[in-house]
Amino acid sequence: MTATAILVAGAPSAALAVPAEDASPGAGTAAAGGGAEGGTSPGTGEPSSSQPSTSSGSGDSRRAPDEASADSSSGFSSTAEPSGTGQSSTGQSGTASSATASSTPGDPEDHAMGSQIRRYEGASSQGVQPRALAVTASVPGLDVSSHDGTVNWASRWSAGKRFVWVKATESSSYSNPYFSAQYKGSANQGFIRGAYHFALPNKSSGSAQAKYFSDNGGGWSADGRTLPGALDMEYNPYSGGVCYGLSKSQMAAWVKDFSSYYLNRWGRYPIVYTSASWWDQCVGTATSVSSVQPLWTARYASAVGTLPAGWTKHTVWQYAETPYDQNFFNGTSAALTAFARSAATTPPQQCTTTVNGYRVSGAIGCKYATAKSVLGNPVGAMVNRGDGYYQLFANGAITYSGATGAHELHGSVYSRWKSLGVSAAFTRLGYASSDGNADVLFGRGEIVWNAGRSHAYIVEGGIWQAYRKIGGSTAMGLPKSDMVAGRGGGVKKMNWFESGAITWGSGIHVVRGAIYPVWTRSGSEAGVYGGPTTDIYRSGSAMKQNFYHGYTLTYAGGRVTAQRTSTR
Repeated sequence: MTATAILVAGAPSAALAVPAEDASPGAGTAAAGGGAEGGTSPGTGEPSSSQPSTSSGSGDSRRAPDEASADSSSGFSSTAEPSGTGQSSTGQSGTASSATASSTPGDPEDHAMGSQIRRYEGASSQGVQPRALAVTASVPGLDVSSHDGTVNWASRWSAGKRFVWVKATESSSYSNPYFSAQYKGSANQGFIRGAYHFALPNKSSGSAQAKYFSDNGGGWSADGRTLPGALDMEYNPYSGGVCYGLSKSQMAAWVKDFSSYYLNRWGRYPIVYTSASWWDQCVGTATSVSSVQPLWTARYASAVGTLPAGWTKHTVWQYAETPYDQNFFNGTSAALTAFARSAATTPPQQCTTTVNGYRVSGAIGCKYATAKSVLGNPVGAMVNRGDGYYQLFANGAITYSGATGAHELHGSVYSRWKSLGVSAAFTRLGYASSDGNADVLFGRGEIVWNAGRSHAYIVEGGIWQAYRKIGGSTAMGLPKSDMVAGRGGGVKKMNWFESGAITWGSGIHVVRGAIYPVWTRSGSEAGVYGGPTTDIYRSGSAMKQNFYHGYTLTYAGGRVTAQRTSTR
């Protein structure tokens, strides 16, 4: 084995010549977190095999029958980069924002729907069969969380249950590890299903929690099988007062903030879950909520009882939480299906408008109501692509799918997107999953404006997945090329960034930190070392990376050395 030592200090003085742009499509698979298009809500990944713990630290001790306790691990380990640039995800829509979130069964932030209502209010007649509602018919249903573990959906169906809400998230840091299995399992059995969010209004803003909920399973689509997201508002499970230290007006504003985000993204309001006692004490008569949002009232008794202030009717009643949470939909089976499919609870005047003869409506209409000042007037009708919709405006576009919700793009990002051709843009990138004019995420890629180079660049496919995984522009700097063809050294495609490069050939690999300038000064993938064959890895106290032509670059003691460890 021959060794050649190369010592480098600091960054190279000469600017790297970036290869010309290439419009080749991305390598790799569609990005995780983009979701499957066509009407289903995005999930949070497969559940852990561990069963939930019986202790939540908050008085919620429910557990699944016959459950066993087990430890779970995150499956993540971080490694310091040679330049100290390793960063976590930015948390933008469409990224795997739950990667840093807690998803451990029995986590202290894991509270089941109604757990605090039961704790504070008790149950007046838990074992009494509830009286018939004041309607011609009602439909039985349930709600579940990680505390229910693996659910026997066939058994629940045989018991007459026909709808379910599955806990997806809590605050902006917990996601249910059973969500995907529970959500898909119920749908496969025939249930009409939706997702719910346990709110902690003192932790972050309503819109921040609505975004986290939406990004981690809480979406809605008008397919007749998906219920609108549910906002679970109940007693504070921690210290700080049952109303989270907020005044009534502050709490009402928080609920409105959450609901407005959800409306603008999905085209309808979430249903509000609460009890009359908590709502009247902590929110009061908030007509901005009760006049437009459906009610899911909780009272563990034989009758619905008095409704929370502001509402004159309820849509769902949670009447028991043993042996599991049980509910009635206030109407017929046909009405339940219509409730799932229709955005009838959205004020038509807020989300439907006609400009220059073009109608803007639904989720796209709701998004347009908040972005018309930057988008301008519509220049065409809404287009149904089969798996979603889009509509063009004078200065931008709005796209919608059941997996992503409605998002707008304008300015430099829109110009670049449109230059691809609308059909090609959807084929390459999918539907937008964030808003803006400088950095917009899509289901399979991202368009980023680099002001210093006066150009918007596209990062897509497997290279984009790697870019998002390591922290996007925080770790790599802004892109300075689209994906281009490699010039040898085992590299087929690559993207250049201000602080590194990501290549695709012998796998997808990242070059950055102190090793990056050494590599570029050698000619990068066309030079003596060739393209990377590994990511940067730790070896004792040193950081190393292997390259195509048999070299290993090692960073230690503030210097980079190159050693030829094999020949090719």
